[in-house]
Amino acid sequence: MNKIWITTGIINLITALIHTVVGHFKLILPFVMLEFSNPLKAILHACWHMVTVILFFSSIVFFYIGIKPQKYKSTQISILLGLHYIAFAIVFMVMSFAYSVFLFQ
Repeated sequence: MNKIWITTGIINLITALIHTVVGHFKLILPFVMLEFSNPLKAILHACWHMVTVILFFSSIVFFYIGIKPQKYKSTQISILLGLHYIAFAIVFMVMSFAYSVFLFQ
């Protein structure tokens, strides 16, 4: 058992819950009320839920790595998940710069 990865899974799960609950009320509901075309709303809403799925799925992966750290090359899996989050952060930084707005994600 690896307590660091279990802690990472807990932190990731908390982030997923905040994303789901707070983001739904603060971002998604106001967004759905805007006068965009339905295909655009559907695409952006689907992307939002793709992130939700990734957050919850990666929480499960981190917990699994914490419980069985020797299985499935857990170090490589955790590095790939970490790089995935870094890539997401870079996307948000670039979009913040491109649109001259601070995206807190």
